[in-house]
Amino acid sequence: MSDAVPENLERIQQELNAMIGPIGEPDSVPVDLISVVRLALAVEDFDPIHYDAKAAQARGYRGIVAPWPILAFLRYNCTQVEDTRKFSFGRATVHGEDSCEFAEPIIVGDVITVSTAISDAKLKQGRSGLLGLVTSERRYTNQLGQFCAVMRTISVRR
Repeated sequence: MSDAVPENLERIQQELNAMIGPIGEPDSVPVDLISVVRLALAVEDFDPIHYDAKAAQARGYRGIVAPWPILAFLRYNCTQVEDTRKFSFGRATVHGEDSCEFAEPIIVGDVITVSTAISDAKLKQGRSGLLGLVTSERRYTNQLGQFCAVMRTISVRR
């Protein structure tokens, strides 16, 4: 398949722009102690704030703190798969990168709501042809309405 000719670039960018916006409905899931302990052990994080409520509270937290991999756990248990996107160019979509920003810690007992959206979509000329860069964003908030984290993923269409 050859790359798009210049007159198609505007149409393809419009397709990408049409992807921007929410994906599915926000969904919520409770954070349980067993998942937090398993995740902390899996990443070999032995800080007592991940196992002991008194230790966590002594350090100023509301309770036992979930380690950062909880974002992936919540993502796959609480969000719609995003690969329903349709592209009129390229052959494959691959993972580009992930980035995370953290705010309020996620605590055992929290009910986390995850909202997913496409936040950016742009066209770029790569060395070997046209690339579509699509950024999805998952926002995590707790039952108190506090923003906990955002996870961004860039997918590359080629």
